[in-house]
Amino acid sequence: MTKKSGFILFVLILLTIGVVWFGQDYQKKQKLALLEMNGSSQINKDDSSSKKEENESSKTETFEKNRDKKSVLDYISTVPTEDRKKSVSFYGDFSESENWLTSVEKNINEQANNQVEFTYIALPDFDSYQLLEENSVSSLKEKTPDVVFFQVPIYGDQVRDISLVDSTDYIMQNYDAIKKALPDALVVFVTPNPSSSRKEDYNSRTLIYTSYLDEVLEMVKENNLPLFDLHKAFNGELESANLALESTLAEDGKTLNDKGNEIYSSLFNKELMGPVDTTTGK
Repeated sequence: MTKKSGFILFVLILLTIGVVWFGQDYQKKQKLALLEMNGSSQINKDDSSSKKEENESSKTETFEKNRDKKSVLDYISTVPTEDRKKSVSFYGDFSESENWLTSVEKNINEQANNQVEFTYIALPDFDSYQLLEENSVSSLKEKTPDVVFFQVPIYGDQVRDISLVDSTDYIMQNYDAIKKALPDALVVFVTPNPSSSRKEDYNSRTLIYTSYLDEVLEMVKENNLPLFDLHKAFNGELESANLALESTLAEDGKTLNDKGNEIYSSLFNKELMGPVDTTTGK
């Protein structure tokens, strides 16, 4: 081998070693960068997961706080749901055409950032046995509400001539049926407005509608269930404002007129902000 060939061979060997060395060094640097990137990504992922858990924990704490004296509005605003939407149903002895509903819905939506959907199972003039007989809760179940306002059918029970014992038993069965179908729902009993035409309208048992009302109120109290006693509040408002009951009702002496709807909706909205025991809900 000539000196020139030997020199060339030596140079090629050096170049080969250099290429291999630089290649290995580049590979190490790339591997290190990749590890750092993955580490950073995992840290960000962990941070994001941690923040999500903290937010969920904070929401849970907010919801669970003072459950035994939380307002229904606070309950609706903070109750955990799979999406942001909440659902409220009105069920029982009422009509969808009653104007107080509009005011109550508007108030609830304003307080809950317009994230509430409203549904209605309106069964005007139904009695408590009829609610059971026609399985009306099945329609309510389809709506999957977070809160149910149960308008108690005391007028219907008085007209049907149901005994007081059966009346409260049927109403409680209705409540149990709702809770069985919707175990997470908060069910709030709501009493109707007073009636001038039925206050002296006795049935064959010599019972007037307030006889049934008193029994329902006692039942609700004994079971420590959420209640909006708007019948009592309405009478209290009339007395304080020195108004005659007849001035708030239509000609039938039962249906609310514009003035009556204004009073009833105002009282309903006031009850929404008052403390109640919400632990029977979710």
